[in-house]
Amino acid sequence: MANPVTVEKFGVGQSVRRIEDPRLLQGFGRYADDVSLPHQAYAVVVRSPHAHAAVRSIDTSAARAAAGVLAVFTGADLAADGIGDLPTDKSRKRRDGSP
Repeated sequence: MANPVTVEKFGVGQSVRRIEDPRLLQGFGRYADDVSLPHQAYAVVVRSPHAHAAVRSIDTSAARAAAGVLAVFTGADLAADGIGDLPTDKSRKRRDGSP
């Protein structure tokens, strides 16, 4: 008698039961953008529109004076606090196009 084939519960090629689909398809999903908390604040990151540009100075006075602005940080501020670079979804390439 041949050995029966056993199928693992989890594995490559196995269907995955998605339990969230019905509520999402019926409009009952809850997303991060739907959450509103008391005293909620938002962050905006502004990057240079010029690739490989040398930023000589940044005037933050207008942003700091704008109504509702809690804080303005530049790359120099983040570096001074030891935060470092912000990740991006784009891979960096050299000027000649090489990785």
